Amino acid sequence: MNENQSGLNTNISGGTQGVAGTNTGTVNITTYISQTNSETEIHTRKLIEGSPYLGLEKFGVDDKDKFFGRDRWIIELTNYLAKENVLLLLGASGSGKSSLIQAGLMPQLKDQWGSQFLSFTFVPDVDPFESFYGCLLTKYKQSDAKTARIVQEDTLIKVVDSLKKEGIQWLIFVDQFEELFTRTPQKERDIFVKSLIHLIDKNDPTVKVVMTMRADFLDKLGPYPALGRVHDRHSRMLTDMEDSDLRLAIAEPAARNGVTFETGLTDKIIADFHQQAGSLPLLQYMLNLLWKKDNLQDRILNSETYQKLGGVTGALQQQADKIYAQFDDAQRKVAEQIFLELITLEGEKSVSRRVEKSVFEKDEVQKKVLDHLIDNRLLVSKHEDGKATVEVAHEELLRSWKMLRSLISAKKEILIWRGRLYADAQQWYELRKQDSQKAKDELWSGLKLSRILGLIKRQVLPNLNPIAIQFVRDSINHQNQLKAIEAERRQREVNTELSLANSLSGYSLYLCNEGKELDAFVEAIKAGKILQKHKASNTKVVDTLQKILKERKEYNRLVGHGNGIRSVSFSSDGKTLASGSLDKTIKVWNIETGQEIRTLSGHNDNVWCLNFSSDGKTLASGSSDNTIRLWNIETGKEIYTLTEHNDSVTSVSFSSDGKTLASGSSDNTIRLWNVETGQEIRSLSGYKMSFSSDGKTLASGGDDTIKLWDVETGKEIHTLSGHTNNVTSVSFSSDGKTLASGSRDNTIKLWNV
Repeated sequence: MNENQSGLNTNISGGTQGVAGTNTGTVNITTYISQTNSETEIHTRKLIEGSPYLGLEKFGVDDKDKFFGRDRWIIELTNYLAKENVLLLLGASGSGKSSLIQAGLMPQLKDQWGSQFLSFTFVPDVDPFESFYGCLLTKYKQSDAKTARIVQEDTLIKVVDSLKKEGIQWLIFVDQFEELFTRTPQKERDIFVKSLIHLIDKNDPTVKVVMTMRADFLDKLGPYPALGRVHDRHSRMLTDMEDSDLRLAIAEPAARNGVTFETGLTDKIIADFHQQAGSLPLLQYMLNLLWKKDNLQDRILNSETYQKLGGVTGALQQQADKIYAQFDDAQRKVAEQIFLELITLEGEKSVSRRVEKSVFEKDEVQKKVLDHLIDNRLLVSKHEDGKATVEVAHEELLRSWKMLRSLISAKKEILIWRGRLYADAQQWYELRKQDSQKAKDELWSGLKLSRILGLIKRQVLPNLNPIAIQFVRDSINHQNQLKAIEAERRQREVNTELSLANSLSGYSLYLCNEGKELDAFVEAIKAGKILQKHKASNTKVVDTLQKILKERKEYNRLVGHGNGIRSVSFSSDGKTLASGSLDKTIKVWNIETGQEIRTLSGHNDNVWCLNFSSDGKTLASGSSDNTIRLWNIETGKEIYTLTEHNDSVTSVSFSSDGKTLASGSSDNTIRLWNVETGQEIRSLSGYKMSFSSDGKTLASGGDDTIKLWDVETGKEIHTLSGHTNNVTSVSFSSDGKTLASGSRDNTIKLWNV
């Protein structure tokens, strides 16, 4: 067919209007004539007042007489399917993929094949096999179509073999193929893809498979090489409509109803359409609204009404705002909750999701709001597989309605958490069918469970689906069971330790009577610490401690801190002692007199560790406030504050020459600092450390290993393995040849460095 025959390239000065022309089969071939002649001819036709535009609805097979502007694509795809059995039609959201197939291609094929042609259209949804079964029921009995419900790799082939009669041509149309990746659980998706590929590979010329998919979901094909090959060999990218095609889509439906556009209005609409990134649903919505709001008695759709509606850009926004304004504050909150339930995030993209209608019919207010949104076409309700569903009328609303964009932005965190919950709950639900014990590993705990419970408590997730609700309940119950088991275990542990404390006190008295005072004191302290840990009392232990303490001589007592002491450090000459406390201060003491020299204040939390430099002039302190501070002991002034750690500083140590300071932290890093400049030299792994006497080697402990580092280069020299739990202390001998390590595995190990 040449361009003159198709009427797609006529250009007559003085303005053009669409006129119904020749209809060859389903493709509406339309010619253009001058505006004067066209208006005269069109206005003599019978006026049909019903709107010829579909708004946000997709074109269906029955809408072929309203579908214009895709003539060339219909012809191209028809010719393509005459040779090929598979088509993957890609395009942007709102580009008209589904409409082209249903209102363009399928009627054309129907005209070609007549009564021998059967088409089956479905969207994959949660169970694509069930969706396919549902569309088969339009042509077959339940008993005949039930094979389609079986989730197996050969299901599609079995359906074709059992139902399709010889001489009949089938078209299986999988619309919105991307929903296979957004709604279908992985197990069912994997099986359905294999079943689809088996059907395609059979290469039956009487079975055509057509799929439409948003182009921005192409990356989802990555894990499925077979689908990638389908894309490479059988895909077409739906391009934007040219201006001549747009004129057909705009003017021809009106002309068939006996109505034309005011001169220049069609060009204005096309210009605005291009500014709105070419959204065909938005164009159809505006045209449908223009038709309903304009006075059709003069048979001319005019520019004034178009401008009042806000044009292509603002019509949907303006009308959605009017509909929304009819709600009171309480109803608006309910409406927001409904919209949030119907939206999900795919990365940074907002995507519409289908939800069972019953979810929103829990009370009268919610039902009333839902019905209002459906009646005004912001939402659509469908019946599929015996269930009523609801979804956003078109994803264009998610992009064009400012209120909805703002809501999505404000509630992004909620959408993300709900998306995670639904995905994990569905995976747990599927796994539970196979292995209920293994499914428990998928239940939530800790931060995730706490976060979702917080959102539920704030009532920002009021419409969770039954699977998600059961998943949360089972997660809570499982955590309670684990807590009960842990509490029982701890109680047994306490009882055991309290018994040990009682035994230690008796052993301590025995040692004391034997004259082994130091050993007796150590055992008594062990018993006392056990009681202190469990906040328990035992007269026998207390009496033993008091007896031993009375019989021992106290050398000195330094009193002054307002809370517990966490660290002490002697200067190298033994004359000065520094103490760090939970009261956030450091005190410097004269050992000979027992008098306090000064208090060093500056930390904002507990002081965990202290260390004097070898010359005794500088003191380093580490704290729960994540900082290290260097102090001038003579003046009491702070020299530097070092702030690179992300958690409590638990150890500090000067090298023998006093030029380098090492700090260990609960963030599992050890950092080396230049004492003179306060600059960080490098970062190593671990949180407990010790310098060798020559300052050239640093030992670090963190997990169950010790690492030796070259201080100058920062390179790891050795890894010492042997402990079975965290290493909590390391120390070099004075000659640097031996390293001692202490661990939570209850052992001390000596290493030949």
